[in-house]
Amino acid sequence: MRPARWIDLGVVDPIAFHATYAGLADAQEPDAAPLVVWGRTAAHLCLGQSQGQCELDDAIEIPVVRRPLGGGAVWVDEDQLSYAIVVPLALAPLCHEDWYGWALAPAIATFRAFRLEVEQCAEDLMLARRKIAGSGAATIGRCAVIASSFLLRFPRARFAASVATPDLGFRTALHDALAIAMTDWSSHAAPPDEDSLAMTFRAALCDTLGWNAVASSPATSECAAIETWREELAAPIETGRPRVAGGIKLNAALMLRRDVRTGAPRLERTPA
Repeated sequence: MRPARWIDLGVVDPIAFHATYAGLADAQEPDAAPLVVWGRTAAHLCLGQSQGQCELDDAIEIPVVRRPLGGGAVWVDEDQLSYAIVVPLALAPLCHEDWYGWALAPAIATFRAFRLEVEQCAEDLMLARRKIAGSGAATIGRCAVIASSFLLRFPRARFAASVATPDLGFRTALHDALAIAMTDWSSHAAPPDEDSLAMTFRAALCDTLGWNAVASSPATSECAAIETWREELAAPIETGRPRVAGGIKLNAALMLRRDVRTGAPRLERTPA
């Protein structure tokens, strides 16, 4: 069994969560123990590391954070239990594409422990052919970082109102498409309390990755790195270019795009 650190942040502001896992990753030595950052955040729209403000509606009223991880825009709030796995590169799979299956295995085991038959599809976890969890990954410092969440409830209307769309018709289509492409825990069963979920997830870390995750907190040197990342993540976000031209990616298998001939929004399969 490999020792690992479990860092429970409780409920924090959006930048604090993302700065914590990034700062911890930056501060680790090559032989450091794996660690898991766990917590909830206040509502925010979270952009992927290559995205800009052009992805968002001009009238968005919640904070926006661009995480230092890949992926697209996601809604995050206190109805999600978010986590980030931070592990020295020597302990992660050699191929970046294999990080998702490896790092999401504890989450799959956790969902299944509560009788939700979740399956992996690329970087997403799917339940009844709908996305119940996404993930993002990157190399930060000497570590592989993979983050995801347990989506207990999803405010579909609020997310649809937050992202940039060309017109009201496309926004309505987006709202309807999200019902096809996404789901949440409460749509299938009563969500567990946080303590039960955390305990089950920690057991799954042991069963799938062989990690014994023990409660920990950032050291002084790690706190300094976290503060550096907090300042970086608070910087203004440039306009950028849309991740999907003429549309939005909904999950690993579907995206909503405007038809080039008719101009009408339509669901399309995501290219492999």
